[in-house]
This record gives sequence, structure tokens and C-alpha cells, in this order.
Amino acid sequence: MTGDLIFYVSGGMLLLACLLKVPALLRARGRDWLLSSICALLFVGSGVLFLTAPTLISLLRSITGVTNIAAPTIYVLLTAFSGASIVLVLNWRDGPDLAQTRRLSRITIAIYGTCCLLIALLFSLGDTPVEQRFRFDTYYATTPWIAEMIALYVIAHATASLIASRLCWRWSHEVHGTLRVGLRVLSTGYLLHYAGYDPAVAGAVAARWAGQNCDFLISVARLTTAPSAALVAAGFMIPLLGPRSEEVLRYWQLGALAKAVRPIQVACSPALLDLPLWRIPLRLRLTQRQTYISDRLVVCRALFDSRIRAEAYAAALSHKSSRKRAAAIAEAAMISAAVDLHRASKTCTPQVALPHPAQIVGHTSDLAQISRALRSPIVKGIARRALGPNALQG
Repeated sequence: MTGDLIFYVSGGMLLLACLLKVPALLRARGRDWLLSSICALLFVGSGVLFLTAPTLISLLRSITGVTNIAAPTIYVLLTAFSGASIVLVLNWRDGPDLAQTRRLSRITIAIYGTCCLLIALLFSLGDTPVEQRFRFDTYYATTPWIAEMIALYVIAHATASLIASRLCWRWSHEVHGTLRVGLRVLSTGYLLHYAGYDPAVAGAVAARWAGQNCDFLISVARLTTAPSAALVAAGFMIPLLGPRSEEVLRYWQLGALAKAVRPIQVACSPALLDLPLWRIPLRLRLTQRQTYISDRLVVCRALFDSRIRAEAYAAALSHKSSRKRAAAIAEAAMISAAVDLHRASKTCTPQVALPHPAQIVGHTSDLAQISRALRSPIVKGIARRALGPNALQG
């Protein structure tokens, strides 16, 4: 039962995602084809994961009375899921050429629909008298018709996983937020399919064709099943959670910066609420944290030194950081040094050696990137040097 848990949890995640979309599906009354395809994909995917659990494999055999009926059932559902994944990503992306998208979708549906029919047909033509819950692929690798069914399933599944993974990864470069995160998680989940599961199964089957025994590869393939299923389920769930998950992520990311500017005292500025998260709406807490940080950065604005920023930017680039990452590190170093100077002087007055007005610069509006950049050793090193023996006067 413990081995079944990951399949039940992953299947439950997809089913939950499907149920979350049902109200919108009912309101659309079948007119939203994309929404319908999402629900269908999630429902079929949950069925695949539930049926992959060993306990349900045995249950399906006892209900139908057909030996090894779980194998073609899972193959058909997984093949349909693979094809539907491509169709969904094509339409989800909603490219500029709608006609081409529809044409590619119809071709994909026709190809994978045919594969599903052929899998069912080949199983009915073959003979599988001995029940094999875990070694079906290798046990019947040389059985007429069943061997062709297995080969068809592996090829169709690997091809769809490769295409879906590449589509998700390419698209992730064009979007932001939870959609980007979800696409990259999906891409990784599909990657485990065609780079782990499918080669292992194909290798074990090919070894049987060559008269060898490499059944251990089936165990290797099964090791990738659970994590890939969890990743695919999570990949579909993350974008469906939408803005709330982005708010959670941004609130968490801003934590380091909020802590860094805490020593700065601001008149008439409320402190961060010290109540449990569930007692206050998350959006309100996020707004308050952003205001808390911005108010304190305004106080130290006169201490922002472009020389520190330039030094940190150059150091980040020399460590192979991207320009965007280097800019965030530079601003983080400048802010960190300003906070340290403010804390040492206790107040933003002429007691502190202020930079020349031409060297004073503003901070970026992307506070989350700056907050993440505070962990960089470049920031810590430069900020520490900025607070030297000559920093304070009088």
C-alpha cells in the first residue's frame, strides 16, 4: 500500500485540478474547446496514475476476469494522455497561426487515436495467459502481436514525451510567473519519461529479442515512474493555482530584503504584522511587506553610492552572471552598504560621509530579484568593505 501512495497522491492532484475547472467548464457549456481539453487531459491523467498502482492492477483483473487487462488499459490511457499533452500545449500556447495550430492538433489526435486502437487490437490478437503485474513488457516481449503492441506503445509514448517536453521548455522562455514554473516542471516530468522510463523499457525488451535478460531495467524504469508522475501533476497544478501562488512566492522571496532593512527606523511607518499568515489576507500582507521595504529604502536613498553598484556589477559579470542577475546583485550590494552605513550612524544626517549627488542612484522596482541577490557573496563582501574606518566622520 505504501508503494501505491505516490500514484494515489499524484492522481488525486490531477483529479483535484480537474474538479477545480469543472465550474468554469459548466459555465462555458462546451463552447471553450481549450478548457474542455484541459479537463479531459487531467481526468485521463488521473486515471493513468490510479491504474498504475499495483493494488488497482489486481483489482482490475479480478473485476474483468481478463488476464493482464491492466497492461493494454494503461497503455491506451497513457498513449491518449501523451497525445493529449501535445494537443493541449499547442492550443494552450495559442500561437499567431490559429489554422496551423488546429491542423497540428487534428493530426496529433488522428495519429494517437490510431495508436490507441492498434494497441487494443494487438492485445486482442495476442495471447497473455500468465498474469504479470511488473514484468509484462519483458515476459511477453517475444510473443506474437504483443511484442508489436509493446513496441508501438513505447515509441508513441517516447515521441509524445519528447515533443511535449520541448514545447513546454521553449514556451517557458516567453512567459513569466507561475506559468513559467509550471511549464518547466512539466518539461522536467516529460524529460524523465523519454530519457529515463522509455529507454529502460526499450532496452529490456530489446535484450529479450536478442536472447538476453536485462529485466533489471524494468525496475529502473519503475523508479522514474513516481517522480515523473508527481512532476507532471505538479506542473499542471501550479498554473491553475494562478495569482495566489505567485503572491505566496513573492511574499516569501521578499523576506530576505525585509529582514535586511529592518534596522532602519521610519517615522509613522507600521511594523510588519506579527500575526499568523492565515489571520490576514495574503495580498494585504504582501502589500504591507512591499511598503515596509520601500519606506526604508527611501530613508537610505541619500546613501546609495553608484561606485558600489558599479563595482558589484563588474564583479558579478566576472563571475559569469547574466546582465539581469548582475544588475540585481549590484543593487543589492548598494542597498546593503547603505543600510549598514545608516545603522552605524544611527540616522541619515551629515554625520555620515555622503556620496557626491552625481553618484546617488535609485533602486530597481523588482524588489524580489534584489532580495534573492542578497545571498550572493559579492554583496556581502562589497557591503563589508563599504563600512570601513573612513565611512563615518565626526
